[in-house]
Amino acid sequence: MSNPVFTTASDLIHQLASGQTSATAVLTMLLDHIDRHNPRINAVVTLDRDNALAQARRLDALGPQTEQPLWGLPVTMKEAWSMKGIRTTGGYPPMADYVPDRDATVVTRMRDAGAILFGKTNVPLLSADSQTYNDIFGRTDNPWNTDRTPGGSSGGSAAAVASGMSPLDIGSDIAGSVRIPAHYCGIYSLKPTERRVPTAGHVPPLPGSPRGVRRFSVAGPLARSVDDLELALRVIAGPDARDVDIPPVPLPGRVESPALNRMRVAYSDQFGHVPVTADTTRVIHDAVDRLAHGGAHVVKAAPDGWTFMEVWELFGFLYWAVVGSALSPEIDAAEAEYAGFTPTSPDAFSRGAARGINVSLRDYGQGMLQRDRLVNALDSFLEDYDVWICPVTATPAIPHIPHMSDVQVGSQTINYFEMGTYYCMPFNLSGHPVVVIPAGFSDDGLPIGLQLVGRRWDEIRLLAYARSIDKALDAYRAPPDCL
Repeated sequence: MSNPVFTTASDLIHQLASGQTSATAVLTMLLDHIDRHNPRINAVVTLDRDNALAQARRLDALGPQTEQPLWGLPVTMKEAWSMKGIRTTGGYPPMADYVPDRDATVVTRMRDAGAILFGKTNVPLLSADSQTYNDIFGRTDNPWNTDRTPGGSSGGSAAAVASGMSPLDIGSDIAGSVRIPAHYCGIYSLKPTERRVPTAGHVPPLPGSPRGVRRFSVAGPLARSVDDLELALRVIAGPDARDVDIPPVPLPGRVESPALNRMRVAYSDQFGHVPVTADTTRVIHDAVDRLAHGGAHVVKAAPDGWTFMEVWELFGFLYWAVVGSALSPEIDAAEAEYAGFTPTSPDAFSRGAARGINVSLRDYGQGMLQRDRLVNALDSFLEDYDVWICPVTATPAIPHIPHMSDVQVGSQTINYFEMGTYYCMPFNLSGHPVVVIPAGFSDDGLPIGLQLVGRRWDEIRLLAYARSIDKALDAYRAPPDCL
């Protein structure tokens, strides 16, 4: 890449460690690029410019610290992560002036690894949308086409990384929030195994509120290479005294990427009744054809016993049962009315969510048993395949549209949830890790990515497979208007 702002995080770290560049030089380069391009895109909404420059100068004076894997690397963080002394709003107007007195765990880990946390990236209201807009910071646009959304809820993260404003960002994902933006913006992301990475210090929940989301939500990186995803995961993963559900499951050492002829690949080009665009189908078929021609064993397949209508409705049911447990009945009912959750809703997630409101313990337990069966089916499926390739969403990046609007896909009209999250939420339900990589472009020049689903607690091997697939596809490009 001719413009150095698009250097990967891993390459920047090598340059910093070898003395080819300095932390101050890298940070200054990124700040200049932000000054040029952020007014058009609005990805970075808070800049800690002076403190970051002071930290960079201190690091340069000390010299490289090899025990810190991110030494001197400037990094942004999703606005939803609490940062001590830095405004953290979650895009929620009542929190417009909130300044935490403590870092989120992932923020602490990035700092301890030597990163310079110089800015925060935009989110939708309480990270609850597949577009990125809020009444505090406004709308974030897609670097490939500013008439399109970058996705959500880590939309500012993806737009910043894709446009060269940041080499690495840490987002969060409860129904596609690091995967949808990576797909829409043409970059890479990782949704780790559920409970691999602590989420303590994330907003939501609101400061001082009960912990509502005990399942499904994960922290994950967005970057411009698969190597950078692994680099970040090794920093942020692991047990945390503030997040009692994180087990002490160690990450293995680096796994070498296999040759394609040693890989068993399953793929699906549609889930259930929700269609994808013709461009999406073409990109998926081109990708699996290329893998097959390279020697991979490729089969069109899906897990036995997976009925996607059941998966979507169960996710809505369990998600709202968990979230609603921390809300008063009045707020619970108001939220449901706002979102349109009714037992007769046209989409499965909303029907499930309506059942999850004020659910009995018995019904919740039955739902968890139903989840166990689906998880076991996917586990069994992945014993036969190294990776399962799936669409990320029904479409490439959509135009900015009102929340909950319907979307046309070919001759079919689909609702907002089906358009945005239906291809992602099954893996929040099951907890399996997913890597998103760029795979191609629509006829009108918008990026299209793929989900690569792997075995639980085996992210490092999944990343090794992703490197091989990424090398074969060679689809990453930088947005021309940001070069």
